[in-house]
Amino acid sequence: MRLKVIRADDTLKHIALNGRLDIRGVTDIQYEFMQETTVGALPTVVDISKVTFLSSLGIGMFVSVAKHLESRGVRLVLLNPSEQVRKTLEISYLHELVAIASDEAAALELLR
Repeated sequence: MRLKVIRADDTLKHIALNGRLDIRGVTDIQYEFMQETTVGALPTVVDISKVTFLSSLGIGMFVSVAKHLESRGVRLVLLNPSEQVRKTLEISYLHELVAIASDEAAALELLR
């Protein structure tokens, strides 16, 4: 699992994840992901288009960040999940807590 910061400024964080969010993948990036998304509590877009698998641990990581950001009045948006990952998000009802966008323009609109 890899994490890449695409944008980090005073108004927005944009992060991309690549790989499997299974036990190993979450273990590899969880600390860095939490630091990048929660410190400063900015509206955050997480591009998950290259996430090939999402486990309950990955869902838990997203829930934790979403709740933290929501408590500070900002949102988390997941960007462009694959069909398999989207199904997992829907089955787990995570899509009711975290917005999902199909493109960057829609993600930025959801953060307004």
